[in-house]
Amino acid sequence: MRIQLVGAGSIGGSIALRLSKAGHELSVFDKNRDTNDMLRKRGVDFEVCSGLCEGVDLTVLAIPMSSEAELLNSASIGGPVVDVASVMQPFQTIANRRKIRFVSGHPMAGNENVGPEGWNEFMFDGRTFMLWPGECATKQDVDLVLEIVADLGSIPEFLSPEKHDYIVSRVSQAVYFLSGAVLKLGKDVEKYSGPGYDSTSRLGRQNMDMVLDMARFNGPNIASSLEEAERYLCSIRIAIEKGDLDRLRKTISIR
Repeated sequence: MRIQLVGAGSIGGSIALRLSKAGHELSVFDKNRDTNDMLRKRGVDFEVCSGLCEGVDLTVLAIPMSSEAELLNSASIGGPVVDVASVMQPFQTIANRRKIRFVSGHPMAGNENVGPEGWNEFMFDGRTFMLWPGECATKQDVDLVLEIVADLGSIPEFLSPEKHDYIVSRVSQAVYFLSGAVLKLGKDVEKYSGPGYDSTSRLGRQNMDMVLDMARFNGPNIASSLEEAERYLCSIRIAIEKGDLDRLRKTISIR
């Protein structure tokens, strides 16, 4: 399959590494020339594009969500497109309005590193890859995307954009801010921390631009999830302040 990959950051570069080994013909567009050089050093054979190419079987968008919105709103895209954004609904709305053959795609994978430092061709193995076809996507378009998901080693699952955005706000996006709270608590004493602190604070070290995009495109869901977490933490705090261990036990036993 001839695949056009737009963006070779942590996720995009990892996709390039995996799909190249699977035998796909790749065209890569990334603004950073050093990134292209590093991909080649990692053994990825690809054509460098200065923009969107024509005649490809599938376009994969692996760029920041703000950039994706701009591209979908302005670019002329004739063939099928899949993205890897952690939010679905806003991009479905744009693609449907512009009659783009769009499939929302979100691999539940990644790490806290940015760019080439985050490349890992095995990051998708066994991970859920959430999907939803837009109004103009054909069955053949979806089949192409499923082929790519299989080559990445992921498990496809179809979820409506509304359900996806709600779920992700609870299991990923709001968790970033809770992880940030852990970082704030340990800011001046990290040298004494152990593996529990390291694993709990990992998400809080993610790319700030990505976090702002999450808030921009899925703010209501994230705010609602944080409000629920706030009520839970407040109940715990009050029980501890009052020395009410029975209440504390009941509160934490319903997690």
